[in-house]
Amino acid sequence: MSNAKAIVTLLRLPFMTVTVGAILLGSFFAYHETGSFNILHFVLALLGACFFHIATNVANDYYDYKSGNDAANRSATSPFSGGSRMVLDGLVKPGQALAVSLTFAALGSVMGLYLNHVTEGNVVLVLGVLGLIFVYGYNGLPLQLVNKGLGEIAIFLAWGPLMVLGAYYVQANSFLSLWPFIVAIPSGILTTLVLLINEFADKEADVSTNRKTWVIMFGENTALILYLMLALLCYVVVAVGVLLDRFPLWSLLVGITIFMPIQSYTIAKKSLGDWGKFLGAVKSTILLNLVFLVLLSVSFLF
Repeated sequence: MSNAKAIVTLLRLPFMTVTVGAILLGSFFAYHETGSFNILHFVLALLGACFFHIATNVANDYYDYKSGNDAANRSATSPFSGGSRMVLDGLVKPGQALAVSLTFAALGSVMGLYLNHVTEGNVVLVLGVLGLIFVYGYNGLPLQLVNKGLGEIAIFLAWGPLMVLGAYYVQANSFLSLWPFIVAIPSGILTTLVLLINEFADKEADVSTNRKTWVIMFGENTALILYLMLALLCYVVVAVGVLLDRFPLWSLLVGITIFMPIQSYTIAKKSLGDWGKFLGAVKSTILLNLVFLVLLSVSFLF
């Protein structure tokens, strides 16, 4: 594999679907509440968020290589867990990976600074700074949030409040109610579930590098129950929004996906330790994130 192709693989672009869903949700909910939509702000918010996400992916590969986590991870759920392994396999040098991560973080920051300039106050700036803290603090020193049992919370905040509220704010230029915070909950939860379902196969590698994931902290069975309860909470949030007339009736279409978290839970429960079969739960969770968020986002256009 050429170095250029290895770097593209290092970016893990297919995982951008979770970021696209978050930005769509915040942007379209702002349209639902204000009736206006700025296409330039939408594009810049989407690009900025994706650049930050890419910076996160590459930084995680760099830090996981440095900590030895990727070397200890031989999960059969690859490529969904264990990183891209481009640094581990020697196809991309560690310093090169760090430079790529910093470059995309800088590009995302440029987008954010422009959006902060053209909107009121410094809301976008604050959200961007917090985002950078999560990019390099998830498994990098000095924070290493994943080693303190805070990794899942960081992912929830990054793909929930930070991304959704940021996308909302650059459209609405203010927070008109508490509902932008509430609509961010499903995005944060569903992205956290993508992380959580991958933690099962990664358990041994995570233990070896002193990580404190929910699977390690709570045990596999409790973590699976937590997975299902959090997934179902997303449907409750939408139902409450419709009942209180803050979400359109069309939002209930997300209900057609409710079999997916139940299916993922069932597959995972039956396949613990058999990571080849467990892979079905991982794929279903990623698909749930995309379909649920797109359906909810599009409902706000009507």
